[in-house]
Amino acid sequence: MNKAGSSGGGPGYSHKDWPKHFPPIPRNQFQKSGNQSVYEVKETKTARVARIDTPGCTVSSLTYWIDGRNLHFFAGEPDMPEYGYDGRKYGGTMVFDPVAYDMEKARAKLVNGVLWITVPKIQRVNAKAVTIEKVLNFKTTVDDMV
Repeated sequence: MNKAGSSGGGPGYSHKDWPKHFPPIPRNQFQKSGNQSVYEVKETKTARVARIDTPGCTVSSLTYWIDGRNLHFFAGEPDMPEYGYDGRKYGGTMVFDPVAYDMEKARAKLVNGVLWITVPKIQRVNAKAVTIEKVLNFKTTVDDMV
């Protein structure tokens, strides 16, 4: 398995390669099939595509913006005070090489609790481009860990 925990390229870690000093990877014990990673990054011929699980988040809660070579995103699950439940909040920043990626055409969309971020490559650049840094912040509890 590669470092993205998928068949795609890009930085990240599989469960096997997860550094010991990092907190444990949250897993959904009720998920029966599919990729267990909470995020996945793939490099295609034309773009870098990130899939980030944001269960319960609504399209109206998604906020993203581009600041130079940084793509920032935030989404939140609604609070349910009648159950004493504070909704989960998700957010992070992905940093891209501006020589290789067209940040002005970057897009994020939220579909059925999955955030899809697509950043097109600049076609005239032949060098293999990489995401420089990826930071994901997840609000989790001990109950979320397996």
